[in-house]
Amino acid sequence: MRLRAAAAVLAVLILASCGTTRTASRNRAFLERLESGYRSEHYQQDSLLLVDPVGDACIIRKLDTIPVKIFSSLVNSSLPQAEKDDRQEPFRIGKTPPFDNDRLLNKCREIMRRHYPDIVPTFGEEHKWSPEARQYIVYGYWHRLWRRLSGKQQDYPCPMFLHSKLLVCLACGWTARYCVTDREQALEAWILDRPDRSIQIDQLFEESYILNQGNIYLTFLTCENVLAGMPHREDRGNDPLQRKLAYIRNDSTEAGDNYGAWYHFFGAALYGFLRSDFVSLLVTDIESLGSFFMEGADRQETLINRSGALIGYEFFRMLEWGTWWVPSRNSSTDYMLPNVGN
Repeated sequence: MRLRAAAAVLAVLILASCGTTRTASRNRAFLERLESGYRSEHYQQDSLLLVDPVGDACIIRKLDTIPVKIFSSLVNSSLPQAEKDDRQEPFRIGKTPPFDNDRLLNKCREIMRRHYPDIVPTFGEEHKWSPEARQYIVYGYWHRLWRRLSGKQQDYPCPMFLHSKLLVCLACGWTARYCVTDREQALEAWILDRPDRSIQIDQLFEESYILNQGNIYLTFLTCENVLAGMPHREDRGNDPLQRKLAYIRNDSTEAGDNYGAWYHFFGAALYGFLRSDFVSLLVTDIESLGSFFMEGADRQETLINRSGALIGYEFFRMLEWGTWWVPSRNSSTDYMLPNVGN
């Protein structure tokens, strides 16, 4: 009995030692990636990785480039994606919501019921910081500050707080790099095969819902990744994919930033699905405030942000309570509101 007990203790110690060795190895690999190169390096996930230490290290380095870019944009009063104003007729930014939230939710309920039982909606699992990144964030600012002062990296470090990885990626427009779902190419191919200005919000949701087999988190995220693959590039509104999307703003003419309208909506819906309505609305309002200083006032974008956040939160409640299966008392699904040229 004593020999067996001793053998068991030895086995536990060996396993613990192996675990410690693996942890140390992962931490070392994380730091090596974070410290590699004078400049921050481009990184692109090629498959679904909910936990990705290498990507986390690249995010942290990439964040250090943000303050200088923001300062430059404020000084120059422009952003790369800002479109030139070459309109020949007066344009008024919309001040009323472009769609009815309840009716859009009814349409999504209808879609989910139509595909049941072949597809059953599920919550899904969020992309999160790796253990190595969570540990590093506590002291990482000072580590990178020392590297900058010693000439080992180009940018001054950006202070980091324990915000969720997804919030950081959404705020910076990086989900298509660091939060890949592995369904983006299929959704993009479907979009490009449609006629110009034909795709509505519910149709994009349905195709992504099918591709992701009912995983609502990945459904919203796939749409966001395809719509905002490179949100800061110039002439983004002329992208062939964007021409397939219906104009969803409620402006006096179809001349507003439809690119931003689409990806802001799905990004806000994604975050609203994961957080409370208060938190998600607070985040979208902060984003709108930042856009005001960077790009100017856009009441229509603010309304779309808030609608997305509320719809995402209602999606969570539908799944939590099982009400996605129950038709709404008001069963109307005609969610787009008329453009009144406000």
